Amino acid sequence: MKRISYFMLSLLALLVCSCAETEQPYVGYIVIERAVVDADANSTATLIADTDINSPIKLTVNGDAAEWCSVSVSGKEIHVTATQANTGESFRTATVTARCGYRETSFTVLQKFNGQQYLEYDWTKWTATGNNCQTNDGGGYPSLFNEDRSTFWHSQYNPNRVDLPWWIVVDMKEELECHMFQIGRRYYAAYKNNYGTVKHMDIYGSTDNENFTKIGEFSFDLPWTAPDGTVVTGAASPLIPAYEEVKLSEPVTARYIKMVITETNGSSAQVAYLKVYEKI
Repeated sequence: MKRISYFMLSLLALLVCSCAETEQPYVGYIVIERAVVDADANSTATLIADTDINSPIKLTVNGDAAEWCSVSVSGKEIHVTATQANTGESFRTATVTARCGYRETSFTVLQKFNGQQYLEYDWTKWTATGNNCQTNDGGGYPSLFNEDRSTFWHSQYNPNRVDLPWWIVVDMKEELECHMFQIGRRYYAAYKNNYGTVKHMDIYGSTDNENFTKIGEFSFDLPWTAPDGTVVTGAASPLIPAYEEVKLSEPVTARYIKMVITETNGSSAQVAYLKVYEKI
């Protein structure tokens, strides 16, 4: 009896597993990319849904975004319209749910602010390494990925100073099309100073962290003349810009960005953050 019972239980388990495998038939796929519309009212964008499902696509604008965003669909062609102008100083987004047969997905509509050309990539998962860092001054490498410029990477000075050049490699965790970089300067709130300690920086890109190609650079020489005509001679001043911007003439696809400091205004240098932008 025990042998029969074990046999029956095994057979039942096999039947259950077989049923489970056939209870979820293939239902197809649907992929819809992000839509970008201009700041003006009635600006539009057209997307083509990538899907193998023949059922009609049904769209829903989620939340309050329905006040400024409308969508319509014809076959696999999706039309997005900004029904109101974006008069703010930052972009805004809407989330649209798309249902096709049994499959459901969502995509984002981004309405630019007036004059916007670039969009910052998400840096929350990025990491960095380098050939020197004073970890107890400024916060070290993790400080490169937040907006607070009072935290920063600082070149090593204890127990000894490392000879130039100093380099930092940022791993963005995926290959991205890079159009612009923003390198933040250290900020000292007590005197409202920005630190222009980096005199020259070269920027390199790589997809494998081994073969790097130079893609940009900037220099900040002292003395420096501010827009109001004031001549700045020291590396710390409220008149020094909060960041340096490097725009590329052609986009570069990279996963790793290498910042190489070859000259400094003084004996040390600080970098508050690295931002990378796509063009929209």
